[in-house]
Amino acid sequence: MADKPKEPEVWVEKEDVPLLSIDEQIAQLKERGVTFELCSEDEAKFYLADRTYYFKIRSFRTLYDKRVGGDRDGQYINLDFGHLRALASLDRDLRYALLPLTLDVEHAARTKLIRNITESPDEDGYGVCADYIASLNHDERNRRKGDIAVLKNDLYCSDLLAKYGKDPAKMPAWVIAELFSFGSLAGFYLFCAKRWGDEAMEDEHYMLRQAQFIRNACAHSSNMANGFGAQDDEIEPNVKVEKALAKTGLSHRVRTSKMKNPRLKQIATLLYLHSHLITKGTSRKRAITDMQALKASMTKSLEMLSGNDIVRSSLTFLITLIDNWFV
Repeated sequence: MADKPKEPEVWVEKEDVPLLSIDEQIAQLKERGVTFELCSEDEAKFYLADRTYYFKIRSFRTLYDKRVGGDRDGQYINLDFGHLRALASLDRDLRYALLPLTLDVEHAARTKLIRNITESPDEDGYGVCADYIASLNHDERNRRKGDIAVLKNDLYCSDLLAKYGKDPAKMPAWVIAELFSFGSLAGFYLFCAKRWGDEAMEDEHYMLRQAQFIRNACAHSSNMANGFGAQDDEIEPNVKVEKALAKTGLSHRVRTSKMKNPRLKQIATLLYLHSHLITKGTSRKRAITDMQALKASMTKSLEMLSGNDIVRSSLTFLITLIDNWFV
């Protein structure tokens, strides 16, 4: 029986969003109930022109409720431009503090992987790479090869390709570890964990994936705090993270609520993974200093944002994790 022909795609025209001048941006905010008591309109205009841009800062409005019904239907409740500015500043501090943690755990994972290969009497450093590439499906295999091939003109990695070639299946593990992206490394990490029957490494792989998402968000300067109000039950928190959270003194209700938020769950997983993989040394000391500075920033932000339950509870949650895992 012939396949049923596909229905033609229907293109839906979307109304273009107009480009707004700074004055028009201010006017639009006022129409939507945003006040300018904590931050004057002149200060806001300077901020929008010189420090950030409208699309980025307005995203934090999602953390505030809207009025329903009446003359002010659809306007935001108790939202001042000063709140948006404080959230943007906090978000920047959050990204700048978390990015080094992701670099630490990525390096720790690479180091552990190569150490385990080096210490294994059954590995020569080459076979494991050949077997990993062979285990991938056609598309994944080509993707890995393509990711490495584009490095031929890279200022920092081209020398490795000149010496070892472009085929990852013929490279030693210590070269693969240098060339693979964080995501590809995590896949290789999982393959080795299953190859060796190492449940701890397999568990770490899933946490590394969460750290990868945080790294990408930080590196691309994506807003993070604007999503603290979302709820998602699809992905269960890591068991080890849940057990560590239970020891912090947070109530079961708070733990359950906050770990249903995808972004807080990823941040909590990263904080735990760092405290698990990096327990000493200069990286650990720097991380403690950075996290304490982040705590100070969040504590200061709470003075202005304490009226927002989502922000207050989210920051209090993260401060508790810092107090328990970075001291």
